[in-house]
Amino acid sequence: MLFKRDKMRVVPTEEYTDYTERFEALDKMREESNYATRKDVMIMGAVPVAGAAGLFAYNKFSAGPSTINEVVPAVYQPIQSVQPVPDVPVMSDPSSTVDGMIQTGVIADTSLEVLATILNPVIDILVAISFPIASVIMVGACFWFMIGNSEKGWSMIMNAGLGYVLIQLSPLFLEILRTVGEAV
Repeated sequence: MLFKRDKMRVVPTEEYTDYTERFEALDKMREESNYATRKDVMIMGAVPVAGAAGLFAYNKFSAGPSTINEVVPAVYQPIQSVQPVPDVPVMSDPSSTVDGMIQTGVIADTSLEVLATILNPVIDILVAISFPIASVIMVGACFWFMIGNSEKGWSMIMNAGLGYVLIQLSPLFLEILRTVGEAV
């Protein structure tokens, strides 16, 4: 206390926080790689807003119903969702021939057509719901990244993506199988 050696002095922040020599390479890299500026970010953010406003204006002023409360008259017509079963030739005598040949496979062909007719709506529904289900699985996989189990996250994303692609291609595969079955 007798000597005033322990006098406190305020050090400017530039003296102890000046790390410019460490970040020269980083600043050079930022300049060369053209990071987005605030102006770029504002423009990129304004594009979806402008698109949404344009879509809203188009829907608002289009030739459709002028208000949401306007009632559109209902159409009462039956919808033909099930295709009629193809006609099957019925032979009264199993030993009868057509043009000198015995007909075989009539029931198998008809059952294949009936099965394809029945399964088409089911396949259409599976194709339609595959995207939402794959999206939910991929979002769930992102939680595994947050928890720290990135291997399981990547595995779930890969499996969901592969499953989505295979479900979307399943009508093509079934059509190929049907064509091969008809050729044999």
